[in-house]
Amino acid sequence: MKKFLLALVLTMISIATSHAEELSRPVVQEYRLEAGGGTALSTYLSPLTYNGKVFGASAQWTKASPWAPETLIMQFATKANMRNYLNPAHTASMIGIDGMFTWGMQWRRRLPYSLQVTAGGSIDIDGGCLYLTRNGNNPVSVNASASLDINASLSWRFRIGKIPMILGNEIRIPSLGCFFSPQYGETYYEIWLGNRDGLAHCGWWGNRFCIDNLLSLRLDFGRTAMQLGYRYDYRSSWANSLNTCLHTHSFVIGIIPHGLGIKRKQAINSPLF
Repeated sequence: MKKFLLALVLTMISIATSHAEELSRPVVQEYRLEAGGGTALSTYLSPLTYNGKVFGASAQWTKASPWAPETLIMQFATKANMRNYLNPAHTASMIGIDGMFTWGMQWRRRLPYSLQVTAGGSIDIDGGCLYLTRNGNNPVSVNASASLDINASLSWRFRIGKIPMILGNEIRIPSLGCFFSPQYGETYYEIWLGNRDGLAHCGWWGNRFCIDNLLSLRLDFGRTAMQLGYRYDYRSSWANSLNTCLHTHSFVIGIIPHGLGIKRKQAINSPLF
Protein backbone atom coordinates (compact mmCIF):
# COMPACT_ATOMS: atom_id res chain seq x y z
CA MET A 1 0.00 0.00 0.00
CA LYS A 2 2.82 2.37 0.89
CA LYS A 3 4.53 1.65 -2.45
CA PHE A 4 1.28 2.39 -4.28
CA LEU A 5 0.82 5.72 -2.46
CA LEU A 6 4.45 6.63 -3.11
CA ALA A 7 4.07 5.86 -6.83
CA LEU A 8 0.85 7.91 -6.94
CA VAL A 9 2.52 10.90 -5.28
CA LEU A 10 5.50 10.72 -7.65
CA THR A 11 3.15 10.55 -10.64
CA MET A 12 1.23 13.61 -9.46
CA ILE A 13 4.48 15.51 -8.91
CA SER A 14 5.64 14.57 -12.41
CA ILE A 15 2.36 15.75 -13.96
CA ALA A 16 2.47 19.01 -12.02
CA THR A 17 6.09 19.59 -13.03
CA SER A 18 5.39 18.96 -16.72
CA HIS A 19 2.34 21.25 -16.54
CA ALA A 20 4.46 23.98 -14.98
CA GLU A 21 7.06 23.55 -17.71
CA GLU A 22 4.31 23.80 -20.34
CA LEU A 23 3.05 27.00 -18.74
CA SER A 24 6.60 28.39 -18.83
CA ARG A 25 6.55 28.06 -22.65
CA PRO A 26 3.44 30.01 -23.69
CA VAL A 27 2.16 30.00 -27.25
CA VAL A 28 2.15 33.55 -28.61
CA GLN A 29 -0.90 33.81 -30.89
CA GLU A 30 -1.07 36.65 -33.41
CA TYR A 31 -4.16 37.33 -35.55
CA ARG A 32 -3.93 40.08 -38.17
CA LEU A 33 -5.95 41.92 -40.79
CA GLU A 34 -4.08 43.40 -43.73
CA ALA A 35 -5.06 45.97 -46.34
CA GLY A 36 -3.05 47.59 -49.08
CA GLY A 37 -2.36 47.70 -52.77
CA GLY A 38 -0.02 46.47 -55.42
CA THR A 39 0.47 45.21 -58.94
CA ALA A 40 -0.07 41.89 -60.71
CA LEU A 41 1.44 40.59 -63.93
CA SER A 42 0.56 37.21 -65.43
CA THR A 43 1.64 36.92 -69.05
CA TYR A 44 -0.40 33.70 -69.30
CA LEU A 45 -3.47 35.96 -69.07
CA SER A 46 -2.28 39.33 -70.37
CA PRO A 47 0.95 41.22 -71.19
CA LEU A 48 -0.32 44.19 -69.15
CA THR A 49 0.48 44.96 -65.53
CA TYR A 50 -2.68 45.41 -63.44
CA ASN A 51 -2.98 47.67 -60.38
CA GLY A 52 -5.40 47.36 -57.49
CA LYS A 53 -6.21 46.57 -53.89
CA VAL A 54 -5.29 43.61 -51.73
CA PHE A 55 -7.04 42.51 -48.52
CA GLY A 56 -5.84 39.68 -46.35
CA ALA A 57 -5.91 37.89 -43.02
CA SER A 58 -3.01 36.12 -41.38
CA ALA A 59 -2.24 34.24 -38.18
CA GLN A 60 0.93 33.09 -36.50
CA TRP A 61 1.62 30.79 -33.56
CA THR A 62 5.08 30.86 -31.96
CA LYS A 63 6.41 28.79 -29.07
CA ALA A 64 9.73 27.98 -27.44
CA SER A 65 10.94 24.49 -28.27
CA PRO A 66 10.59 21.84 -25.51
CA TRP A 67 14.11 20.54 -26.25
CA ALA A 68 16.05 23.81 -25.99
CA PRO A 69 13.62 26.59 -25.00
CA GLU A 70 16.38 29.15 -24.58
CA THR A 71 17.77 28.73 -28.09
CA LEU A 72 15.09 27.16 -30.33
CA ILE A 73 11.59 28.37 -31.25
CA MET A 74 8.86 26.75 -33.36
CA GLN A 75 6.51 28.71 -35.59
CA PHE A 76 3.42 27.97 -37.67
CA ALA A 77 1.81 30.62 -39.86
CA THR A 78 -1.02 30.89 -42.36
CA LYS A 79 -2.21 33.69 -44.62
CA ALA A 80 -5.00 34.30 -47.15
CA ASN A 81 -5.44 37.18 -49.61
CA MET A 82 -8.18 38.57 -51.83
CA ARG A 83 -7.02 40.66 -54.81
CA ASN A 84 -8.90 43.04 -57.10
CA TYR A 85 -6.98 44.69 -59.95
CA LEU A 86 -7.71 46.88 -62.98
CA ASN A 87 -5.76 47.27 -66.20
CA PRO A 88 -4.13 50.67 -66.99
CA ALA A 89 -7.19 51.81 -68.98
CA HIS A 90 -9.62 50.62 -66.26
CA THR A 91 -11.54 48.59 -68.84
CA ALA A 92 -10.85 45.09 -67.49
CA SER A 93 -10.53 43.59 -64.03
CA MET A 94 -8.48 40.77 -62.60
CA ILE A 95 -9.55 38.96 -59.42
CA GLY A 96 -7.28 36.78 -57.34
CA ILE A 97 -7.30 34.58 -54.27
CA ASP A 98 -4.38 32.79 -52.64
CA GLY A 99 -3.29 31.15 -49.41
CA MET A 100 -0.11 30.02 -47.68
CA PHE A 101 0.86 27.64 -44.87
CA THR A 102 4.33 27.47 -43.32
CA TRP A 103 6.01 25.66 -40.43
CA GLY A 104 9.57 26.05 -39.25
CA MET A 105 12.12 26.26 -36.48
CA GLN A 106 14.57 29.04 -35.70
CA TRP A 107 17.66 29.41 -33.58
CA ARG A 108 17.60 32.50 -31.39
CA ARG A 109 20.15 34.52 -29.48
CA ARG A 110 19.44 37.18 -26.87
CA LEU A 111 21.84 40.09 -27.22
CA PRO A 112 22.69 43.07 -25.00
CA TYR A 113 20.46 46.14 -24.99
CA SER A 114 17.27 44.00 -25.08
CA LEU A 115 17.91 42.79 -28.62
CA GLN A 116 17.09 39.34 -29.99
CA VAL A 117 18.08 37.79 -33.31
CA THR A 118 16.69 34.59 -34.87
CA ALA A 119 17.64 32.56 -37.93
CA GLY A 120 16.38 29.27 -39.30
CA GLY A 121 14.33 27.54 -41.93
CA SER A 122 10.77 26.58 -42.75
CA ILE A 123 8.62 24.60 -45.16
CA ASP A 124 5.83 26.42 -46.99
CA ILE A 125 2.95 25.48 -49.29
CA ASP A 126 1.49 28.27 -51.42
CA GLY A 127 -1.44 28.21 -53.84
CA GLY A 128 -3.93 30.48 -55.55
CA CYS A 129 -5.31 31.73 -58.85
CA LEU A 130 -5.88 34.87 -60.91
CA TYR A 131 -9.07 35.31 -62.94
CA LEU A 132 -9.22 37.75 -65.85
CA THR A 133 -12.85 38.62 -66.47
CA ARG A 134 -12.44 39.54 -70.16
CA ASN A 135 -10.55 36.44 -71.36
CA GLY A 136 -12.52 33.76 -73.15
CA ASN A 137 -10.09 30.88 -73.82
CA ASN A 138 -7.67 31.15 -70.88
CA PRO A 139 -9.41 33.17 -68.16
CA VAL A 140 -7.65 31.61 -65.14
CA SER A 141 -4.01 31.31 -64.13
CA VAL A 142 -3.21 28.85 -61.32
CA ASN A 143 -0.22 29.35 -59.01
CA ALA A 144 1.04 26.53 -56.78
CA SER A 145 4.37 25.90 -55.08
CA ALA A 146 6.15 24.19 -52.20
CA SER A 147 9.55 25.27 -50.97
CA LEU A 148 12.20 25.40 -48.27
CA ASP A 149 12.60 28.92 -46.88
CA ILE A 150 15.22 30.97 -45.10
CA ASN A 151 13.84 32.85 -42.07
CA ALA A 152 15.41 35.57 -39.95
CA SER A 153 14.29 38.28 -37.54
CA LEU A 154 15.62 41.05 -35.35
CA SER A 155 13.64 42.50 -32.43
CA TRP A 156 14.19 45.15 -29.78
CA ARG A 157 12.30 45.27 -26.49
CA PHE A 158 11.79 48.67 -24.88
CA ARG A 159 9.26 50.63 -22.86
CA ILE A 160 7.41 53.91 -23.28
CA GLY A 161 5.90 54.92 -19.96
CA LYS A 162 4.30 51.83 -18.48
CA ILE A 163 3.71 50.09 -21.82
CA PRO A 164 6.28 47.45 -22.86
CA MET A 165 6.86 47.25 -26.61
CA ILE A 166 8.69 45.08 -29.11
CA LEU A 167 9.88 46.52 -32.41
CA GLY A 168 10.74 43.74 -34.83
CA ASN A 169 11.45 42.87 -38.42
CA GLU A 170 10.75 39.36 -39.79
CA ILE A 171 11.83 38.16 -43.21
CA ARG A 172 11.11 34.93 -45.10
CA ILE A 173 12.75 34.05 -48.43
CA PRO A 174 11.71 30.86 -50.29
CA SER A 175 14.94 29.38 -51.62
CA LEU A 176 14.54 25.87 -53.05
CA GLY A 177 11.41 23.99 -54.07
CA CYS A 178 9.06 23.28 -56.95
CA PHE A 179 6.28 25.24 -58.64
CA PHE A 180 3.58 24.75 -61.27
CA SER A 181 3.57 26.42 -64.67
CA PRO A 182 1.76 25.38 -67.88
CA GLN A 183 3.33 25.65 -71.31
CA TYR A 184 3.02 28.92 -73.20
CA GLY A 185 -0.49 29.02 -74.71
CA GLU A 186 -1.47 25.68 -73.16
CA THR A 187 -5.02 25.56 -71.85
CA TYR A 188 -6.10 23.76 -68.70
CA TYR A 189 -8.45 21.71 -70.84
CA GLU A 190 -5.40 20.27 -72.61
CA ILE A 191 -3.88 19.45 -69.22
CA TRP A 192 -7.12 17.75 -68.20
CA LEU A 193 -6.98 15.66 -71.40
CA GLY A 194 -3.55 14.34 -70.37
CA ASN A 195 -0.95 16.78 -71.68
CA ARG A 196 0.98 17.06 -68.38
CA ASP A 197 4.59 17.25 -69.53
CA GLY A 198 6.68 20.13 -68.22
CA LEU A 199 4.20 21.35 -65.60
CA ALA A 200 6.45 21.00 -62.52
CA HIS A 201 9.63 23.05 -62.28
CA CYS A 202 12.49 23.18 -59.78
CA GLY A 203 12.35 26.59 -58.14
CA TRP A 204 15.34 28.63 -56.99
CA TRP A 205 16.25 32.29 -56.87
CA GLY A 206 17.01 32.31 -60.61
CA ASN A 207 13.49 31.40 -61.77
CA ARG A 208 11.34 31.95 -58.69
CA PHE A 209 12.20 34.77 -56.33
CA CYS A 210 9.92 35.69 -53.44
CA ILE A 211 10.30 37.73 -50.29
CA ASP A 212 7.91 38.30 -47.38
CA ASN A 213 8.97 41.04 -44.96
CA LEU A 214 6.99 42.23 -41.93
CA LEU A 215 8.05 45.28 -39.91
CA SER A 216 5.87 45.59 -36.81
CA LEU A 217 5.46 47.16 -33.39
CA ARG A 218 3.85 45.11 -30.61
CA LEU A 219 2.35 46.91 -27.60
CA ASP A 220 1.75 44.80 -24.50
CA PHE A 221 -1.23 45.90 -22.37
CA GLY A 222 -1.07 42.87 -20.09
CA ARG A 223 -3.90 40.52 -20.88
CA THR A 224 -3.96 41.59 -24.52
CA ALA A 225 -1.38 43.00 -26.90
CA MET A 226 -1.74 44.96 -30.13
CA GLN A 227 0.33 44.81 -33.30
CA LEU A 228 0.80 47.51 -35.94
CA GLY A 229 2.97 46.99 -38.97
CA TYR A 230 3.84 47.13 -42.64
CA ARG A 231 4.23 44.08 -44.89
CA TYR A 232 6.11 43.97 -48.18
CA ASP A 233 5.29 40.86 -50.23
CA TYR A 234 6.93 40.10 -53.57
CA ARG A 235 6.40 36.89 -55.58
CA SER A 236 7.73 36.17 -59.05
CA SER A 237 8.31 33.16 -61.29
CA TRP A 238 9.61 32.58 -64.80
CA ALA A 239 9.08 29.32 -66.69
CA ASN A 240 8.04 28.23 -70.20
CA SER A 241 8.34 31.87 -71.40
CA LEU A 242 5.63 32.83 -68.87
CA ASN A 243 6.19 35.51 -66.26
CA THR A 244 4.14 35.92 -63.07
CA CYS A 245 4.78 38.75 -60.61
CA LEU A 246 2.73 39.87 -57.59
CA HIS A 247 3.88 42.98 -55.76
CA THR A 248 2.06 44.04 -52.55
CA HIS A 249 2.38 46.72 -49.86
CA SER A 250 0.03 46.29 -46.87
CA PHE A 251 -0.82 47.96 -43.58
CA VAL A 252 -1.14 45.40 -40.79
CA ILE A 253 -3.17 45.56 -37.58
CA GLY A 254 -3.42 42.63 -35.23
CA ILE A 255 -4.35 41.37 -31.80
CA ILE A 256 -2.36 39.06 -29.53
CA PRO A 257 -4.64 37.35 -26.97
CA HIS A 258 -3.15 36.92 -23.48
CA GLY A 259 -0.48 39.50 -24.28
CA LEU A 260 3.24 39.01 -24.73
CA GLY A 261 3.96 37.99 -21.14
CA ILE A 262 6.32 40.91 -20.50
CA LYS A 263 4.33 42.09 -17.47
CA ARG A 264 4.20 38.64 -15.87
CA LYS A 265 6.15 38.19 -12.66
CA GLN A 266 6.99 34.50 -13.18
CA ALA A 267 9.87 33.46 -15.41
CA ILE A 268 8.74 32.33 -18.86
CA ASN A 269 10.42 31.32 -22.09
CA SER A 270 8.69 33.69 -24.48
CA PRO A 271 9.60 33.20 -28.15
CA LEU A 272 9.44 36.95 -28.76
CA PHE A 273 12.03 38.16 -26.24
